[in-house]
Amino acid sequence: MIEIDNLSLDEWYTCLKPYQKNAIEQLVAKYGEEKAAEEWLTARGPMQTATFGGTQTKAEDTHSYWNRLRTEIDKLICGHPDYKKEQEKILAAGKTIGLSSVTALANWLCPIIGMSSAILIPAIILILHTMSKMGIKAYCFTKHFIKE
Repeated sequence: MIEIDNLSLDEWYTCLKPYQKNAIEQLVAKYGEEKAAEEWLTARGPMQTATFGGTQTKAEDTHSYWNRLRTEIDKLICGHPDYKKEQEKILAAGKTIGLSSVTALANWLCPIIGMSSAILIPAIILILHTMSKMGIKAYCFTKHFIKE
C-alpha cells in the first residue's frame, strides 16, 4: 500500500511558490486545511469577469473541480484500478508520496480535472497532509477503495 510522508504543513509548503504559500496560509488560518483546499480550487476571482476564452465560470462548475480532484486523489492513493500504472510507479520508487511526488501527482491529475498542475499543487498538498494525519489505511477504508 502507498504511504504518505508524515511531514508538517510547513514542510509541505516548500512545494509552493511564495504567492501560493501566502494565499494558502491565509486560507488555512481562516478555514482549516480541507476547506482551504476547496476554497483555493473554487475561487472565481473578481465578479463579472470572463475567464480566458470569454465565458463566465458558474459556481457549480468550480465546485465540480473540487469534487473531481477529491475523487481522483482518493482513487490514486487508495488503490483503484484506474490508476494501476501510476500506483506501480509510486511503489517502485519507494512506496511513499512526499515532496518530490507532488508535481507528478498534479501532472497525472491535471488533464482529468481540467486545471493546470500549478493550480492543483496547493490543494494536493493540503489533501495529502490531511490524509497523512489520519493514516492511509484508515482514510481509504472510509472510501471503500481498499482491497480486503
